Amino acid sequence: MAGTERQPLRERNRQLAREVVLDAAERLLERGETADFSMRALAAEAGVGFATPFNHFGSKNAIMQALSARLIQRMAAQFRDEAPAGDAIDHVLAMGRISVALLLEKPDVHKAVVGSLGIATSEPGPVRQNSRGLWSLALGDFAGIAVETKTFAEAVLADQLAFNFRGCVSFWIAGELQDEDLDSAFRIGASTLLLGFASPSRRTDLIEQIKRS
Repeated sequence: MAGTERQPLRERNRQLAREVVLDAAERLLERGETADFSMRALAAEAGVGFATPFNHFGSKNAIMQALSARLIQRMAAQFRDEAPAGDAIDHVLAMGRISVALLLEKPDVHKAVVGSLGIATSEPGPVRQNSRGLWSLALGDFAGIAVETKTFAEAVLADQLAFNFRGCVSFWIAGELQDEDLDSAFRIGASTLLLGFASPSRRTDLIEQIKRS
């Protein structure tokens, strides 16, 4: 019985330690450190023992993966909090706006985090899965998608939106898209993708969205 009561506390402590390390990593990146910061510097910044980051994450790459996952969780949480009106098409565009705004809150941090994910590793990470989940959340019940394309849309659209968003962010990281152009670039790409699946009543709106962007 006592062990059962202690388990939630141990889990809370584990989660707290992970968040402390991730917060410290963000502070290092915000101060201009690259993703090559040392684990010793990270432990010192977090105020924990040298082994703690290794014990909880295993590697620096895993820490960057965790920072990416936490960012995506924040995007999803804000989307749920805002509960934007409209159909799946409106929700995708709202998710893009929310996601870009969060990226721009700490651009140096997020450029370092997302940029580090492009490095090949022996084990593929969960970034694609997490990204797909974000856009699946936005698509919801696929309202606004034509009945004849819905099955196909359910199979491919979340992935394609994730690819579009990641592509825009990659150009932003490379300096080929400025901060003020990131949202517009995503909206054009997403609207173009959605145009092939949208119900006839929404296609005119999407074309206007592309023109306005």
